[in-house]
Amino acid sequence: MEQISLSVRRLINRRVAMKYLQQFAPLLPEVAFALVDNDGHRVVEVRYEGSNETLSRDGADLNLPLVFAEQTVGALVASGPGLAYANARTALESLHHSLMLIMERAIESRSLAQETLERYREINLLYNIGETISASLDPDEIPDLVMAEAARIIRADGGVVLLLGKEADWDKSRELIARSGFGDKGFPMALHRVVEPMLPQALESGIAYIWTVDQIVSQRSVQIIARTSSLVDSILLTPLKGRERLLGFVLLGRGKELSVFTADDEKLLTALASQAGIAMENAQLFADVKSQRDAIAAMKNYMDNIFASIASGVITTDERDHVTTINRAAERILLVSADEIMGQPYLHALPGMGVKLTPLLRKVRENDNSVVGYELEPILPKRGQVMLRLNLSPLKDNHEITTGIAIVMDDLTEQHQLKLQVRQIRQTFEQYVVPRVVEQLLSDPNSVRLGGVRHKVTVLFSDIRGFTSFSEKREPEESVEVLNHYLTLAAEAILAEEGTLDKFLGDGVMAIYNAPLTQEDHVLRAVRSALAIRDAIAGAHKVLPEEAHLSFGVGITTGYAVIGSIGSTKIRNYTAIGDSVNMASRLQSHAKEGEILLNLEAYEVVRDLVIGRELGYIQLKGHSEPDLVFQVLDLK
Repeated sequence: MEQISLSVRRLINRRVAMKYLQQFAPLLPEVAFALVDNDGHRVVEVRYEGSNETLSRDGADLNLPLVFAEQTVGALVASGPGLAYANARTALESLHHSLMLIMERAIESRSLAQETLERYREINLLYNIGETISASLDPDEIPDLVMAEAARIIRADGGVVLLLGKEADWDKSRELIARSGFGDKGFPMALHRVVEPMLPQALESGIAYIWTVDQIVSQRSVQIIARTSSLVDSILLTPLKGRERLLGFVLLGRGKELSVFTADDEKLLTALASQAGIAMENAQLFADVKSQRDAIAAMKNYMDNIFASIASGVITTDERDHVTTINRAAERILLVSADEIMGQPYLHALPGMGVKLTPLLRKVRENDNSVVGYELEPILPKRGQVMLRLNLSPLKDNHEITTGIAIVMDDLTEQHQLKLQVRQIRQTFEQYVVPRVVEQLLSDPNSVRLGGVRHKVTVLFSDIRGFTSFSEKREPEESVEVLNHYLTLAAEAILAEEGTLDKFLGDGVMAIYNAPLTQEDHVLRAVRSALAIRDAIAGAHKVLPEEAHLSFGVGITTGYAVIGSIGSTKIRNYTAIGDSVNMASRLQSHAKEGEILLNLEAYEVVRDLVIGRELGYIQLKGHSEPDLVFQVLDLK
């Protein structure tokens, strides 16, 4: 064990020492005494009333040294007139003896701690060997693992693993090949060269050795030793043994800056090499049974795949309605742990579900028959409301006596939620967009988020010019017929470009592009819709009476808006809210018959694709500053 510099401070707890001194103080009136360290430091001291003496080892009236293993660690010193009393010295010697016993116990505790630490290192070594080296089935990997473990547990400048050749006759084969090493460049090779003259002896004996270079000088030429001894000074060699044969050696080396290897180092390396040798032999044997292992592994994988494909949860209960088994699928469905519910009454083990199972379990017992396809919608504490399909069957023993009930459950929650989501999307959008867009949304319900999302869109407002004055002179039925004719033309033009028909506003219509599905050319789609409305009206004028020749004014803007279902919890509309929407409405109000007006942002997108002109700045309602407005005449 490494020699430790001892002192009173390190061996005796100050609080314990003070307690002992205070206990002896009543026996020593008019005596000041203290524990003093080797360096003169007073660890603890006790003074009598009125004393002002400075206690030290040199100036004390009484100096009792504290000695352990021929090493003085401090002293008990005392001064004062009370030392003249008859029992004073006896009391101090008793105190001195008690302190010596305390110190000896402290030394013994240190020794025990050191031995425990050494033992822990050995146990930790064996554990790591079992976790790493012994677990490896690759013989080419084990030498690297041996070096890594050796470098971790034993201080060394380098090391190398030497393995015997693979010739069939192991007794005649004496070729040792370096398989793995660590250390600075050249150190493993130098270690191999230095120990080479001693290898025949090691091969013959098969035991561990600790050598110094001086011990090997007589076996090797002075020239080679001179080249290598500057690196290697101390060598530790341990054989690698299998169950019946020698496999090679593990070598560790230290330079002159490190001490010579010890018996403890040899013990650790031998334990490592012993496990490594067995692991290497096991790895060789494994190659012989690999085909059998692969066949077993394939069969195991096949069985694992079968069980993994069973998604149904299974729970069984006994005659007392206590849970006896639960599979992983059931744990996953109910978000419960088998360890927590096994052996518990199902009413307590399955919160949120147990009460609803009671009539079903009673029915199975009373009828001694199965319940199939029962759908249940319990509220589970950790999942909320779920939808389950249950099949319950009586469990019978070999005598056909019912001993419990098996509950098989399938989780239909996602399917149910998906159906609700599909229904909601269809109800929300089929009145706004073409059927193809609805089907796209249904194929990926997550592509649309209801409830409000900030998104860049193009908004189109189109309003019939002169309809109010037209309807004043007509019967309501005739006005509605003409209105529907024009709105149908507008709706068809919007849907043809896969725009979202937001709403009809009296004699006008609002449409959104780039929502709910993304459209890279959403501005151009809106412009094409507006031009199609204009062309359709021109065609309608050929079949409608002249007094019914009306026209549209169109406003188109591009900008950010909040898109989603807006309204109450019971009645909602999918629409867009924002300044760009309001601006489109204001542009439509300024548009004359047949005019298509765009804001600057929309026009910049399609500038190179349309024939247009700048109308200048127009003051729009609700805007503090005029806005630059453009008119689209046609496509290029």
